[in-house]
Amino acid sequence: MTTHNSHLISLPQLIEKQLKRPFCLTQNGSVFSRADLLHDALQLSKQLPDNSYALNLCQQRYFFMVAYLAVILKGQTTLLPPNQATGTINSLLKDYKQSYCISDVENNYSKESFIVNWDLLKGEEDDFPLIDIEKTVSISFTSGSTGEPKAIVKNWREFQKSAELALQQLDLQQQALTLVSTVPMQHMYGLETSLFWTLFSNLCIHNSRPFYPQDIRATLISVENAMLISTPTHLKSCVNSQSTWPHTQCLLSSTASMSIELATEIEQRFNAPLYEVYGSTETLSFASRRSTHSKHWQPYQGIKLYQQAAHFFVKGGHLLEAVELDDNFDIEAEGRFINLGRAGDLIKIGGKRASLIELNRILLQLPRVKDGIFFKTEKGRLSALVVSDASKKEILEELKHSIDVVFLPRTLYQVEKLPRNEMGKIIKTELDKLIEGLKRG
Repeated sequence: MTTHNSHLISLPQLIEKQLKRPFCLTQNGSVFSRADLLHDALQLSKQLPDNSYALNLCQQRYFFMVAYLAVILKGQTTLLPPNQATGTINSLLKDYKQSYCISDVENNYSKESFIVNWDLLKGEEDDFPLIDIEKTVSISFTSGSTGEPKAIVKNWREFQKSAELALQQLDLQQQALTLVSTVPMQHMYGLETSLFWTLFSNLCIHNSRPFYPQDIRATLISVENAMLISTPTHLKSCVNSQSTWPHTQCLLSSTASMSIELATEIEQRFNAPLYEVYGSTETLSFASRRSTHSKHWQPYQGIKLYQQAAHFFVKGGHLLEAVELDDNFDIEAEGRFINLGRAGDLIKIGGKRASLIELNRILLQLPRVKDGIFFKTEKGRLSALVVSDASKKEILEELKHSIDVVFLPRTLYQVEKLPRNEMGKIIKTELDKLIEGLKRG
């Protein structure tokens, strides 16, 4: 990372070596360079309202990134909601005074909604204002998978340093790949990979956000030297489809650890290596692994994971201060680690122990189970929710072959779907409501 006597620098200076390189490829074949991106961001910044916070709701990746940089140039802070439900947006608008919405589609969230369009990006070249790389540029919100979402502030320095470490670890700095991503830009994983990884490398991002397997396949077919950025949920849907997948240079997954069985199947179907990155909204990504080669995670250069009493912390690299983690780990002498899951995931029944993560993995591998999750009851036993066309008896018989009888679900609820967010993570508050409703019903 470039060092300076001051924290103030202009965006063109930050990426001066890559300014002429392609940055974003659109569905119609248009190509925008990094210089185009900065020009468009500067033009948009001149037209933004004089507020303090902007909720970036843009769906097109290019518009999102232009708006994100424009807000920085305006001296404002971007709010990145965990979802775009009306209740979530209205709550943020209420909590953050002097906030407004930026979107690329009409909406009814706020009277001060600002709609981005191509006409707003026209204008003459102008000087760029200096930005403070230590100033908060965006506030993200945890997914709520373990409770109520919490606000996480990040500055430019953290994003840039983390990106440079990740690119170095995965040997992506000099590779001219086009990223095809299924991940929303408002999610930290999507923001890191689509914007910051691309800015500080030779990578290019595709403007689309394919969701269904057939859309992902069609986009990959249209792109040369593609790298697919996705999640275990999306990738499982891809391998379960009947599609034949085009050649892809490599794949990247995050948001949940992947089983070696699924990772192996993905690599075979795509005929390409699959990598995972480990991190959180609080930390950004800080470790990686190739799942089919090792169950251990390798921290990025300068990153250290360590234990104090019963708590685990990560520090170094882009993290100037130690961040406490929710999970438990097995840390080896050379720094590699295995994720053992959250302390609350450990189940003890009848003198025997099991992990909820492992039980869920076994449940999800059953041939006719499309989705499912174990959960603890008030009496300390286990129940489960499943999405499947198999009968409860058939599911229980299958489970008996893989888990101890004491861990079999005492009650098995069959549901149409589980409350997951766009990243495939369970939304705990919604899960609790679903379980309570099933119990009463």
